[in-house]
Amino acid sequence: MKRFYYSAVIFTGFFLGTNNLIQAQQVVGVAEAIRMTLERNVQIKQAELSKDLAAQDLFQAKSNLYPSLSASVSQQLNNGLFVDRTTNQLVKGNQWSYNMSPGIGSSVNIFKGFQQVNQIKANKMQLEASATQVDKIKNDLVLNVLVTYLEAITNYEMYTASGDQLKLSQQQFQLDSIQFAVGNKTIADIAKSKNQVASDELNRINLKNSYELSMLTLKQLMEMAPQTEISLVRPSVDHLLLDADPKNPVDVFQRALNNQPDIKKALIDKDVAAKQIEIAKGGYLPSLNLDVNYGSNYSWGGRDPVTLQKIGVFEQFKLYKSFGTGMTLSVPIFSNNQNKVNVAKAKIGLKQAEAAEQLAKNNLNKAVNQAVLDVSAAKQRFTSATTAFESAETAYKATKERYDIGMANSLELFTAQTERNKAEFDLIQAKYNVIFKSKIIDYYLGNPIQFDNN
Repeated sequence: MKRFYYSAVIFTGFFLGTNNLIQAQQVVGVAEAIRMTLERNVQIKQAELSKDLAAQDLFQAKSNLYPSLSASVSQQLNNGLFVDRTTNQLVKGNQWSYNMSPGIGSSVNIFKGFQQVNQIKANKMQLEASATQVDKIKNDLVLNVLVTYLEAITNYEMYTASGDQLKLSQQQFQLDSIQFAVGNKTIADIAKSKNQVASDELNRINLKNSYELSMLTLKQLMEMAPQTEISLVRPSVDHLLLDADPKNPVDVFQRALNNQPDIKKALIDKDVAAKQIEIAKGGYLPSLNLDVNYGSNYSWGGRDPVTLQKIGVFEQFKLYKSFGTGMTLSVPIFSNNQNKVNVAKAKIGLKQAEAAEQLAKNNLNKAVNQAVLDVSAAKQRFTSATTAFESAETAYKATKERYDIGMANSLELFTAQTERNKAEFDLIQAKYNVIFKSKIIDYYLGNPIQFDNN
């Protein structure tokens, strides 16, 4: 009875521990992986901070239209001969004198060749360009997650298949060992069987490393701790194969032009470059400034000009107050060719932006056409890989039957099994390659990246 009790305790502890492990393991679909990446990735946060800086530049450009306002106080303490600027009297002898001049002033630019207005427009465009840069980084990360996710699933399936292949090799080695013991197999047959087991074990180790590396890369994209246990959701291949219909590259390209942030940013950069020309041309136009100031003075020797009696601080401020205003018109005549060079540089910048826009469109057109061709090629390869695996599987079974009755040697069996294993790996890779290539089309079309079972 006591033995049964201990066994029950141990079994219960093991069950609860296993259950906790199962519950702790997080199931992550491709849509969830993309969501976590977009929420946590540091590159996106950096791009959003750059966008915030662009927003501050726009705020500053708008603020430059407002009048400036500043207050000042100047003080002066002298000993000996000195002209009191408050009373305009000569102070002589060995005595101290003190003067203070508080004031407040404002300045506003009335006209500056439309440079300030155009700068606001340019900064608005630059803010929009920063926003598209954030979208570009997000799009690139989505593509990276998709690539890594499917790579991890592919490696996992190949790792699983390698386990089945290893079991076949081990079973064959056991059978050959029994046959060798009774004299039906030679030492060469045993060596071939043992070599097959060793090859399959090494292949399984390599595939495990590849799977773990792809999982680590995926976790890094999601900013997830490497020790976090997660499992991936395998897509429904049949459904996705049906969806991988041929697409018209012209239609895909036209839709991609409206969805891809690279193109949007190139268009905005071109508009910004055109606006920079207008800003540079504004340097040829006159500028007009308005200045307003108000102030007063105080002196230790301050007196009433009528009674000549000394007066206090506030009385002096009231008596010596002053108000002034003025306008300054500045007409550029020659600025060492600075305006000319600025306009020339701005025009060159526009040409560079136009070239960058055309290059972005050319690259997108090339990528779209390549993606459409890749989908068709991937489907053909999957069909061929399916046929090849079925043939290799049939050939392996036939060769094994002949080998078991002594009609085929170990080299023939080894070759048939190797070809069968390779055909299975090719089929797994071809299967997920179709999925990946079809999702690339969704990426260019701006469709959400998800599988039917997410």
